[in-house]
Amino acid sequence: MRSTRTRLGQAFRDIVVPPAGAGRIAGSALADSLGSGLFMSGAVVYFSLRLELDTITIGAGFAVAGVVALLVVAPLGAVADRVGYARTLKFAHFARAAIYPLYPFAGNVIGFVAIITLVTVADRMAAPVFQAMVGATVGGERRTETMGYVRALRNAGFSLGALVTSVAVAIGTTTAYDAIPIGNAVSFALAGVLLGGIRNVRALRPDRAGRGLRRIKPRYLALSALNVIMLLHDTILLLALPLYVIRQTEIPESTLPLMFVLNTVLVVVLQRRLSRMASTLPAAARAERNAGWLLAAACGCFAVAAVLPPIAGVIALVAAVVLLSLGESLQVAGAWELSYGHAPPADRGAHLAVFSIGIGVQRSVGPALVSVIAIVGAATWIPMAALFVLAGTATRRLAGAPWPGEDHGRTEPGRADAR
Repeated sequence: MRSTRTRLGQAFRDIVVPPAGAGRIAGSALADSLGSGLFMSGAVVYFSLRLELDTITIGAGFAVAGVVALLVVAPLGAVADRVGYARTLKFAHFARAAIYPLYPFAGNVIGFVAIITLVTVADRMAAPVFQAMVGATVGGERRTETMGYVRALRNAGFSLGALVTSVAVAIGTTTAYDAIPIGNAVSFALAGVLLGGIRNVRALRPDRAGRGLRRIKPRYLALSALNVIMLLHDTILLLALPLYVIRQTEIPESTLPLMFVLNTVLVVVLQRRLSRMASTLPAAARAERNAGWLLAAACGCFAVAAVLPPIAGVIALVAAVVLLSLGESLQVAGAWELSYGHAPPADRGAHLAVFSIGIGVQRSVGPALVSVIAIVGAATWIPMAALFVLAGTATRRLAGAPWPGEDHGRTEPGRADAR
């Protein structure tokens, strides 16, 4: 009984108490995620009903923003190496706080595309800079654990923000709709303020500015490419799962919201603990390999769900979502450590920015790839499972040990700016 209480107490602390030295980082991330959940869950509704934009315009805006972000995020990561990570992240937060309130005035194509492009660039720049800042601030083995804690916190924040959006949409007035982007702006302003106590660390050897992008190793680019494949779990959850259930199974559509809740709860409860299993390069590489097998097993359960009667299909679906949630949590933890550990301290921001490009690539090509699953049916899960196993195994072999001539992250970037 005592050991059970101890385990429950530790699990509660994992969810509630941030790692040592990460309190301000966690508070800033929570503020960010509350507003992001508020806006992301209602963005399309806002664009369609409040701004009265047609589907083609909305799609084109997202496409243009994505392309521009892909082109500029790596150079901006190099700038962050020289300016400092905390300062760059605060700039991104305050920039979004200034831009989001402009959405109510974006009633034409040019204005909409301009605004969504600016905020998308800031969003894509913030993610790798945040990771670099965490590594510079907490360092050592707490780095990946902190990222895991923040991811769990973000999931909770996204969910709370989405609940607020549902109320605004239900009210349906112009004021209620405009509260969505303005609320997001307030959250970013608060996130920037909460970073005020974080020291501004810059990369080592700033005199070598501009050379970071030319010095990225082919191995690092290969690691980034493998990460694109592993990240397909994100699109499977958000797109393939609902389409597949609706078109290819006898499972009631009413179960879908419960599957998303299950995923969110598992990530919130387990992400920090699973992240501790990827706190070194060898451990992170093993986590990627294990994630590949877990995601492959999830694909198998998804495939089986289509040939089972409704009740058994729901059981298979629950098993698939549990396996997918475990796989995605291990995968992102492994990717955090590998991308950071194999990035040279002198150009860490630039390297992490290049690595983050994979997120944009996956979000661009992933929907087309996984949509085939919903159209063709259960058989397509088999090659998807094989793809996860191959990518996870290749990542394990490529990145499980330091590369020749590499300082694999033991030396943290060390130029701190007291201002």
